[in-house]
Amino acid sequence: MRTEPVNFLAGFFVLRTIQITSVFPEILICRRMKNFTLLVGLVLITGLVSCNKDDDTQTEFEKVNNWIYANMDYYYFWTDELPSKPTTNVDPELFFEELLSDKDRFSFIYEDYQELINLLNGITLESGFEFKLYLESEDNENVIMQLTYIKANSPATALGLKRGDIIYKINDTQLTTSNYQNLLSDMNSTYTAEYRRYDLENEVFEEQGSVSIAPITYSENPFLLDTIYEIEGKKIGYLIYTFFSPGGSELIYDNQMDEIFQSFKSAGIQDLILDLRFNSGGSETSVKNLTSLMVKGATTSDLVFKKTYNEDVQQSILNDDRLGANFLNVRFSSKTQNIGNQLSTGTVYIITSSRSASASEVTINSLKPYMEVFIVGDTTVGKDVGSITLTDEDDASNNWAIQPIVVKLVNNNDEDYPNGFNPDVVLEDRSLILKPLGDIEEPLLANSLAAIGIQASRVDLSPGPQMRLIHSSLDDKIINGRFILEQ
Repeated sequence: MRTEPVNFLAGFFVLRTIQITSVFPEILICRRMKNFTLLVGLVLITGLVSCNKDDDTQTEFEKVNNWIYANMDYYYFWTDELPSKPTTNVDPELFFEELLSDKDRFSFIYEDYQELINLLNGITLESGFEFKLYLESEDNENVIMQLTYIKANSPATALGLKRGDIIYKINDTQLTTSNYQNLLSDMNSTYTAEYRRYDLENEVFEEQGSVSIAPITYSENPFLLDTIYEIEGKKIGYLIYTFFSPGGSELIYDNQMDEIFQSFKSAGIQDLILDLRFNSGGSETSVKNLTSLMVKGATTSDLVFKKTYNEDVQQSILNDDRLGANFLNVRFSSKTQNIGNQLSTGTVYIITSSRSASASEVTINSLKPYMEVFIVGDTTVGKDVGSITLTDEDDASNNWAIQPIVVKLVNNNDEDYPNGFNPDVVLEDRSLILKPLGDIEEPLLANSLAAIGIQASRVDLSPGPQMRLIHSSLDDKIINGRFILEQ
């Protein structure tokens, strides 16, 4: 495994050599541990190495697939369901898919490990917006692209694009159910987009003409919006958080989260709305950091969540004097920025969507034993398992990375959430007309304010006709549905 400073679980792996002769009788694969370093309670390890004396006679596919199988055989949560000896001289992506359990919705393989690492850190080639694709009408096959949010300092920002704008043509071609996938691929290089914008006064979408958009390699900041409302004598903190990432080895984003909560604390907020509607996953460490900022009286003795691995890995952890049972139990950090004492009802209000997953759900589940969680929005995905990124440092020609599910997650009350979390106020976010994010009349925020007791928000909150969703850009984000275990 290469040890870039993100997405790698140190671990729990044994100090002994494991011989895996039963997997491929004609070759010998051995796994050895090296470079053990105890760091922040974790043992940093690098590597699985091939000890096959006949490496030169293997095809590139066989080398990669033998490496994949050796890793999966040890780390995979459902390792007991692996096939005994799959064919190895096939495309690694096909080989990997053949290994997966029917219970597994989330493990994946990626051909370029460095690109994967960038994607997991929010670094992508993009235009600077997220979007949803809707069927324009039941009477035709036309598809429209609704911009759901715009990212700061991006090409979309420079062009003046706004949340709620509707793109209907890419490179002079109308989006349809049959061509939209090809047209989305065209957005990886400079392209033109024809779009419309809603005129609230006249209640009509007006033509805005065409713009030329040149995508860039962009590093997204996960803090889309943070603000404080003073309404009817209440101070309410509001944060839109789009993915869980510590921000590299310097913890740039976790530190930014601390700063935001310090501003909430200094302002004396009495209620908190955490908006996770666009948040489909991310880092374990950032879940720990965020929950430590909210739970009243959280101490380093209190449990955030528990981890369970496959039998062999679990036993290796328990047998290691430096790890043991404590390694399986993630505990809160002591944070001076904690606002738990200020929340008037001890409740946190969380906005979700059908794309809220993984780390977002771990956060909700981890809070529930300690405080009331009131959810507004849609039912979440139901991803209560976690993964690690594995790469091959011993073979420079192997650029593949695998992201297998290795762990099951429960909270302090041993509760999981395989079917997701159902909202207290159900509100599907599929309206064609969008209010700006942060506008107190925006339906999801308005419903959250109404739940807090803001009388001004007790108005008709109907979002209008609900469109038929074809696709969401959040589904394409590599972070989607991932809970990344980290050093």
